[in-house]
Amino acid sequence: MSGTGWATAELIETDDTDTVLREMYHQVAVDSNGNAIAVWNQFDGTRTNIWANRYVSGTGWATAGLIETDDIGNAYSPQIAFDANGNALAVWKQSDGNRDNIWANRYVSGTGWATAELIETNNAGGASDPQIAFDSDVNALVVWSQFDGTRSNIWANRYVSGTGWATAELIETDNAGNAVIPQIAVDSGGNAIAVWDQSDGTRFNIWANRYVSGTGWATAELIETNNVATAYFPQVSVDSGGNAWAVWYQSDGTRFNIWANRYVSGTGWATAGLIETDNAGDAFNPQIAVDSNGKAIAVWDQNDGYRNNIWANRFE
Repeated sequence: MSGTGWATAELIETDDTDTVLREMYHQVAVDSNGNAIAVWNQFDGTRTNIWANRYVSGTGWATAGLIETDDIGNAYSPQIAFDANGNALAVWKQSDGNRDNIWANRYVSGTGWATAELIETNNAGGASDPQIAFDSDVNALVVWSQFDGTRSNIWANRYVSGTGWATAELIETDNAGNAVIPQIAVDSGGNAIAVWDQSDGTRFNIWANRYVSGTGWATAELIETNNVATAYFPQVSVDSGGNAWAVWYQSDGTRFNIWANRYVSGTGWATAGLIETDNAGDAFNPQIAVDSNGKAIAVWDQNDGYRNNIWANRFE
């Protein structure tokens, strides 16, 4: 509660058939009115399913419920996001018995959850790592990695308010090596930036593509050119003006460091730069957030030779 501080932790699922799996397979999102939805994957003794619970501001948590009912195979890795009207979309990967596919379900404020649906139909190989973001016009974009029988590529699909899901499409065409672990952020104008890890056959590099509202996806481009060694796990955030910041960790041949690049609306990507200079030990797992005025904060964990510490840097 505002002006009060943290309350008491409470259990929000009571299905004790089996365990809730760890490995970061739980996510939460909050709407503009202070309501929240948490999603997670949970084993029922036979397979893993996707569950959700809703927190109503001023009332508290409701009862957890199953939001997917396809029991052919396991479901994992849920993600969730709210639109400006208090509706939400959850996405996850789910096995059909042969491969993992990308599924989604929509929560409608005042009504509840709809029926889960498949949002990609390319059955050449398994799909994984879905990520979702909404624009201010309550449309959403989802990105994921999918195997084509030879390598993994980055795909996307768009949810249009009042219409539904479009057709999934490939948003990168460099077939030198696998493309994995996409992330996406959407600005208030409905434009988006997707970033991911992609192998050039020797090392992993950081790539990006931009979705322009009313036009579609542009051409994927490399946003880091330091080829000393591999770059991993990019994260991205955008401000209200359509500028974006991407961060990742990258080896210099001796240790891992934290790097960043900035997309300037109307201009394009700048040059990637190092944002930490403490070379005592490896730095990993950066995260970034940007405010409406274009000020960004990045955080990461970094070893000082004895232990891992948390570091931060701010972009003005």
